[in-house]
Amino acid sequence: MLYQGLSKHDLLKILDKKLSNDNSYDSGYILGSMCSKTPEFVKDIYVKYIDKNLGDPGLFKGTNQLEIEVVNDIGQLFGGNNIVGTITTGGTESNLIAMLIAKKLRPDIKEPEIVISKAGHISFDKAADMMNLKIKKANLTNNYDLDFNHFKSLINENTCAVIGIAGTTSLGKVDPIDKIGDYVNGKDIFFHIDAAYGGFVLPFLKHLNYKVSPWDFSVKSVDSITADPHKMGLGIIPSGGLFLRDNPALEDIGVSMPYLAGGDFTHINIVGTRSGAPVIAFWSILNYFGIKGFKEIIKGCMDKTKLLVELLTEIEGVTLATEPDMNIVGIKPSKGRNLLEIDQALRKRNWMVATHPDFNIIRIVVMPHVQEHHLIQFSEDLKDILK
Repeated sequence: MLYQGLSKHDLLKILDKKLSNDNSYDSGYILGSMCSKTPEFVKDIYVKYIDKNLGDPGLFKGTNQLEIEVVNDIGQLFGGNNIVGTITTGGTESNLIAMLIAKKLRPDIKEPEIVISKAGHISFDKAADMMNLKIKKANLTNNYDLDFNHFKSLINENTCAVIGIAGTTSLGKVDPIDKIGDYVNGKDIFFHIDAAYGGFVLPFLKHLNYKVSPWDFSVKSVDSITADPHKMGLGIIPSGGLFLRDNPALEDIGVSMPYLAGGDFTHINIVGTRSGAPVIAFWSILNYFGIKGFKEIIKGCMDKTKLLVELLTEIEGVTLATEPDMNIVGIKPSKGRNLLEIDQALRKRNWMVATHPDFNIIRIVVMPHVQEHHLIQFSEDLKDILK
């Protein structure tokens, strides 16, 4: 159809109708997503600064400086000093950039390989496909933890990168990152951590006195970390982040763009034009909530996670896949029960969970928008379905 001029009133009316089938975080039925509602005041900030373009930072020097501040602050939160990096469109872009850096740092390897667990995110398969990398995946234990011995056995002279996961997509499990770090120390292998989800959970769990094994820049072999503001950071969708130890070798990694209106600039992002508004929004979130505010958010999520575990253990027909390390709960159908049939029955009752058929798991993510009464209703519906 040809577009025609419409009034603002008519546009909004049409959009409300066209988008009426979208699910809403407010409903409480979204239990499988790793994203949540952004605070209302942040939406106002985002809209106010929506025209900022960090693809040309010379034109938006203040926004560029805010990005440097955000990266530095998060780097310190992750146990680092002199951390550099960039705010991205999400974990996939961050992981792609990290793998590109790893490959470029080892031009001597003719057939480069990367090593990751079988619980690794699909973005690394994308990176392998796009960059002609061979991806080798390590087994998991019966408890869905990384089989460290198998992981080590996959590393050889062609390995340009190893990836540790701090919050797996399926269960929120954390790899033995300190052990991996010790093993690759001195081997000229890029060590990347995918903490897209766990990055804005684990630091605050530590503040809440949960047992958290070393996973960040405190492990001296770690070169880079992916962490997404748009997950537990409550940032604007989409917004991710890649954080790197400052290294002279990184100077040769970026791409120079001398044609920009703001002047020549070298950057490492996959995208060219990129919005500065998510950066400004997340700077605002960090400064508004602070450590204390994020601790309260994470505590609330963990308290509700404990409630969910209690409710699920009373239901016949499913079992916990493993004790949750963070606010992600996996449930497995008992013998004779079909994962996809349970999933479809839940969807008929409007519950939006996530299934991981490879692990025979239904995943529930207890994000800040999920309330206790939602979990109680979910458990009652699940119990009824399994009857």
